[in-house]
Amino acid sequence: MELFKKYAAVNLESHSVREIKFARARYGVLKAFVDELRTVSYEDIRIKDLCRRAEISEPSFYNYFPKKEHLFLYYIGLWGVDVQLHMKDLRPGLTRIYELFQYTGDYASKNANLLMEIIAYQARTNTIKSAKEIAPLTAAEKRIVFGNEPNIDSFSDQGLGPILKENIREAILSGELPKTTSVDTLLMTLASVFFGLPVLILHEPSTSLSGYYKKVLQSILPLPSRRKK
Repeated sequence: MELFKKYAAVNLESHSVREIKFARARYGVLKAFVDELRTVSYEDIRIKDLCRRAEISEPSFYNYFPKKEHLFLYYIGLWGVDVQLHMKDLRPGLTRIYELFQYTGDYASKNANLLMEIIAYQARTNTIKSAKEIAPLTAAEKRIVFGNEPNIDSFSDQGLGPILKENIREAILSGELPKTTSVDTLLMTLASVFFGLPVLILHEPSTSLSGYYKKVLQSILPLPSRRKK
């Protein structure tokens, strides 16, 4: 089971055996973790069960993740790379903002419990501080997960905030948003929608999160410019 889309073929010739083993083991633990979250709450997931599924020893687990909660940070980092790869051919600014919400909403419709657990984690955790406790994504991990996409190393493991902020600024520079737009205020508004809306509607039957995202965004933002990238 792969968690993310492969954007190109995988080629690891430029990486050492040690780098490859580390990357595969860490990603293997994450896949086991996400699979568990489909049916079990975060609190009920046991590290020894993850290790058995990922075929590593319990002591080895702590070489990859000092704390169980760091698996959320690792997932968020990979998600950030995935979103950037998915949107790389789209025009920066509002087009990418709308697509980020659409892409996340579509994914959440199949992985509602995972998104809810991530939201709960971020609500109770200083993620900026916690991110310093876990090793950043390696180049080998990016290639194993996403393939040898050109310039894969340039896509950082940033989360939602930096991606939104960058595209808000691009929208202001291109004239899609007024020059008087407060980047920080709009960022907080969009982040509130991103994290708040799923809490309200994800457990409702036959609910399209991406559809609700679009309706709310249209009440906050103008439609994207039709000009090409």
